[in-house]
Amino acid sequence: MNLIFISPQFPHTYWEFCNRLKQNGVTVLGIADAPYDSLSKEIKESLTEYYRVDNMEDYSQMFKAVAFFSFKYGKIDWIESNNE
Repeated sequence: MNLIFISPQFPHTYWEFCNRLKQNGVTVLGIADAPYDSLSKEIKESLTEYYRVDNMEDYSQMFKAVAFFSFKYGKIDWIESNNE
């Protein structure tokens, strides 16, 4: 199963959701506008891969990120976000 988590660094404790998914065999892929180096160690370890975009409100950047993951990992089964 391939899951994309939008903004895995928000809220701060939601890395645990990604971690449990990964422990259960899910390929957890992150997309956000935060620099990779600003992510906590826990988030980095909970993700299979991270894709940084400059602006999450730019449809073409988000589409490109999802398309990249789809090309690399296959069908995306779920996209989750806690952004409003």
